[in-house]
Amino acid sequence: MATSRKSWFQISNEGWRRLSAGRPLSRLLLEGLQNSFDTGALHVDVVVDAEEIVLEDDARDGIGDLALVYTVFLSDKQDSPTLRGRMGRGLKELIAAMDGARVETVGSTVVFDREGRHTLRSDRAVGTRIVLTRASDADEIREAQDTLRLVIPPEGTELRLNGKVVRRPESLLTLTECELETVVVRDGMERYVERPTTLSLYEPRKGQTPHLYEMGIPLEPVGTPWHVDVGQRVPAGARRAHVPEAYKLRVKQLLLELLIRHYFDRAELKHDWVAEVLSRCEVSAATLDAYVSRVFPRGAVLGGSARANDKAKQLGAHVVDVSALPRGLGQALERAMPRADDFVRRRESEAGERPASPTVAQRRFARFVVGLAEAIAGQRVRVRFVSRRLLDDRLLETACTDPEGGEIRFNVLASLAWDDPTDPTTLGIVLHEIAHLDCPEHDRVFIDRLQLLAGKALRHLAKK
Repeated sequence: MATSRKSWFQISNEGWRRLSAGRPLSRLLLEGLQNSFDTGALHVDVVVDAEEIVLEDDARDGIGDLALVYTVFLSDKQDSPTLRGRMGRGLKELIAAMDGARVETVGSTVVFDREGRHTLRSDRAVGTRIVLTRASDADEIREAQDTLRLVIPPEGTELRLNGKVVRRPESLLTLTECELETVVVRDGMERYVERPTTLSLYEPRKGQTPHLYEMGIPLEPVGTPWHVDVGQRVPAGARRAHVPEAYKLRVKQLLLELLIRHYFDRAELKHDWVAEVLSRCEVSAATLDAYVSRVFPRGAVLGGSARANDKAKQLGAHVVDVSALPRGLGQALERAMPRADDFVRRRESEAGERPASPTVAQRRFARFVVGLAEAIAGQRVRVRFVSRRLLDDRLLETACTDPEGGEIRFNVLASLAWDDPTDPTTLGIVLHEIAHLDCPEHDRVFIDRLQLLAGKALRHLAKK
């Protein structure tokens, strides 16, 4: 059997005042603004100075029920996720945080002063005017004014701050059918549900930090290059003090997945928020592929072992240094890019290396290589001949060195001067491979070694 809860509780006015006064002035004023926007006002004026604050709108019917001005949690709004207010407390918090207040609306005026609350008759025929008195310091006023300038009023509504129109930022794009969590009231209880909405992007005006918005009301910085306005209630808690990180991340994920195939260039995709999404979200394969194709050169692979990285470069790949990427991003890229080790194994398998029987000229060539390696490097090497077909139009591996096995393999399909090993191009390749016997990587040590061997080879050949 249902139990009546009428008059279960009373509210402490002093406790309510302390709770409300703890909120920043800027957030309290936004509560008043959202009421004006929800009632369809065409003109909203706000004046903020050190002693007095005035909010005035021209909503046709004003406040129909005066109890809405002073009864905490009472609301007359039909619940809808496209209405900004939902708790029946924003206006009451604004008033409670002041030293005095006067709410003038159609037919009536409610006065809050040291003596209590009073209701008077009013000649006002349209809209509502709220006069608030409280001493505010310069920093508090400046912060409140900066926040109010961030507001994006509804289309057709003019917002003025201290007599100056708050210009709407430049609209860039509106994305529809974005599935996001919102807040609704069902069976008398708040519920969090997902429903399709819009995300509107705006170009921040000079000096502004890009913010996440709830239907034109700024909530907090969002970390993207643009203001992002959600076209429904944002699950930001009763006091709009904090938007869950998971929600902000979901918004950014939607932006990346909806925009990447049409609007982003390489520079834009290098922003931190994109790396954050890729690191922390399970984005679609299409999004990941689009990111890789725009950010990295064709043929990019993720770095692996030092030897594989070097070999991959020789095979024409662009090796991405994974250590320079956020950990989560590197893991995400593994879904769309091969590791250098895997790339090398695949390309070598595609090349299909097979042993080859050397010709008479190639046997003489092998003896020259063995003798040169011993003379200039002091090392005994084996020379083998193999057949490796073309990997593509550009890549034909002419030779390969196995430092651990002390072996150099030459590709019989390569255009080497088998009958003239001192041919400049051929000799250069031979010296390159001999240098690899001590230095597997193409680093500074390898270059120094190759230069030394070239000098020794010149002196050795000159003596003959």
